[in-house]
This record gives sequence, C-alpha cells and structure tokens, in this order.
Amino acid sequence: MGAISVAVIAAVGLAVGIGIGLAVSSFDPGAPAPQAPQTAGYEGAAELHETVDVGILLPLTGRQSTHGTENTAGAMLAISDFNDHLELLGADWRLHGISEDTATSPVVATEKLAVFNARGIQLIIGPETSAEIRAVKGYADSNGMLMISPSSTAPSLAIPDDSVYRMVTDDSKQGPGVAALARYLDKDILIPVWRGDAWGDGLSKTASESFAARGGIVDDGIRYSPEIAEFSATMSLLADKVESYTESADPDSIAVLLISFTEAVQIVQSASNYDSLAGVSWLGTAANAKEHKLVEDPVASEFSGSVGFTTIQIAATHNDIYEDVHKRLGAQFGGREPNGYAFTSYDATWALATAILHTGTTDVAALKEALREVAAHNFGAIGTTRLNEAGDLELTNYDLWSISGGEWGHIGQYLLETDKVIISDAGARTA
Repeated sequence: MGAISVAVIAAVGLAVGIGIGLAVSSFDPGAPAPQAPQTAGYEGAAELHETVDVGILLPLTGRQSTHGTENTAGAMLAISDFNDHLELLGADWRLHGISEDTATSPVVATEKLAVFNARGIQLIIGPETSAEIRAVKGYADSNGMLMISPSSTAPSLAIPDDSVYRMVTDDSKQGPGVAALARYLDKDILIPVWRGDAWGDGLSKTASESFAARGGIVDDGIRYSPEIAEFSATMSLLADKVESYTESADPDSIAVLLISFTEAVQIVQSASNYDSLAGVSWLGTAANAKEHKLVEDPVASEFSGSVGFTTIQIAATHNDIYEDVHKRLGAQFGGREPNGYAFTSYDATWALATAILHTGTTDVAALKEALREVAAHNFGAIGTTRLNEAGDLELTNYDLWSISGGEWGHIGQYLLETDKVIISDAGARTA
C-alpha cells in the first residue's frame, strides 16, 4: 500500500466519524489507520455486496479528452486508494470503477448513462461538461441516479435536491475571478469569444457582468457554435473588433477572453495570422488551464506565449495528499502537469466512497442525504470539500497559469473571499 493511503486515511478520517462527532484537521503520513468507521444512525450495512460498481462517465476522446483522461485517472486512483483503506479496516467489499467515454458529446453522454443504468450502476463520477450535465440531468433525476461532476461549472445547473453534485464552485465565482485578473492587469476593454453552450454562455455572462461592474468596457463579443472546427472567419471578425478599438485605445488596455475547449488550439492558430490579435492580451479559463496541446503545437505555443495567455483554474491547497496524488498522476502522464480537475475527481470519488462506507448502503436516497455531511468533514487533495445547498463546492481559490517559453507556469492566485489577485511576488490588491 502506498504512503498516500495511510496519509489520506489519517487526514481525511474523513467523514468516517460523522455520526460520532469525529473531525480531523491535520495529518501525518506515518500515522496509523483510524479505527473502522461507525454507522450509527444508518441501517443497511448488509446490503453491500462484494464489489460496488461506480461508473466513470468522462470524455476520453473529443474536445475535452485531455482533461477527461486525466480526470478518469484521478477517479481510478481514488478507487485504488480507497480499496487500500477498506483493506485496513477489514471491510469485505471493494469499489470497482467502470469507465465509459462520452466523447465530449451530450448525446453520447446520455447514451452511456442509459447503459450504466441498464447495468444497475447508479453511482456516477461525471459527466465532465455542463452541456453533458444539462443533457443527462433529466434522465438521471427520473431514474434515481447520483452523479458527482468534477468539472461542470455552469451556474444554471446549481439546483438543490437534484441528482447532480459538483466538486467545483460554479462560474458565479470563476467569472469574477477572470474579471479581477483582467482589471489587475490594467485592462479596460474585454472582448469575449466563447463556446455557445451551457458552460460558455454562463461563464461569458458572469465574467462580462463582473468586468463591467469593475468599470471596464465589455464588447458584445463572438459566440461560436461548438460544432465548428475552422475559425478563420471568427478570427477575422475578432481582428476587426480589436482594430476598431485600437483606433482610440492603447492595445495594452485590451484583452481577449477565450472561453473554449481544446478548439483553443485551432483558434489561436488562426489568430496568429493577424498582427492586431498578437498585439493584445489573451485570457482563458479553467477548460484550457494546463492543456498540453496548446504548448505542444508550435504555432499555438508561440502565439500563446507572445500574448501571455493566462488561465484561471480551481486551486488545491498543496497539502500532503495533493502532493502525493500530483506525483503519481504526473508519472502516469509522462511528467506533465495534471489539470486541477484531476484532483477534484480524486476527492469526488473518495467522498462518494466514504458516504457508501458510512451509510453501509448503495441506496441513492441515503447517499444523497449523507453526502453533504461527508463532504463537510472531508479534507482531500483540494483541501476542504464542503458543499453548498445546491450540492456544489462551497468555496475555493483559483490558481493562475500562463504559457511562456513553450511551458505552462503557475504565476499566482485569485483569492475568492477577499477578491484579490496575487501575481508572483508582486503582492496583492483588490481588483
């Protein structure tokens, strides 16, 4: 058993003691395993079978395949670690992860969720995107399923008492973070270019509204279809907008906000043909943070570096759990930096598994009742995992990642509670 299992068990002590008032706030990787959790207040421990199947419904292909592959690895790693935990506790059941590829498609996600349901698998990690969640939510609600997404952030999906939980804050938090970053960088004009789906529409709205509230000028921007694959016309229109503004404004005061999946590679490739687009700053969002395809493509990497392409993504607390998970996931992917949602995938899976352990059942109603309390007592790779009334992560900070010299580098943070941006050693100020 790896060191992480003992560290996680000692740290998380998790919600194992929810019913008996146990909460653990610190941990020691060499600490002994705690006693087996008690299930006071719950019935049905005998319902557990030799294996408990958990469906992992994430994109292994399509425009979010990089993140989806890493997030699947995070979930599978949590299953392996939790099974080590169960062995130490002397439990006679184990988790079994079954992965299905959504291909980053709402249609395919719906088909695969129905496959899981037909197989009696009602506990799901995923889906990845808000468009997929929107497509499958009605089916999951009506069939008594439970889904925990590691990455869906559309505010429109923050709905109490439904089938969807999310181990991330929604974009009512990320949008102000993007706006704060833009104003910190002394940008007066923001031109959004966004993917026309549930996620893109929601994040464009929250970022634009927050930027305007901070005194900035927001262009109407460009909304593009998620289905298109060629962006020359879109970038021509964007160049016209930028050139119109630079007739009276300093290019240094302008930022393009790109809200996209991995089509960002094709977008910046097309953008590289326009000097005007290379003369303004570009900002991005969590969906592109640490996307390796952006730095592996020579044209995209050079352009992204020249415009200081900077993204914002959920931050981890860099505790011992995070460091160990980071090390092992990085090793799986040739040493590249895992995206932040790989860690929320790990924590979402661990929280679900702990709810199963604590309740002694796989009954969805019982697990939904327990999950928020479990998460409130959990300390995982991202730190605290308390959920709000809508079942979403209550609070987090955001890391800032930028491309320079053909590499992703961590350059700072946005602190949500204080609305402050910190860039390296430059200090913090309210944006």
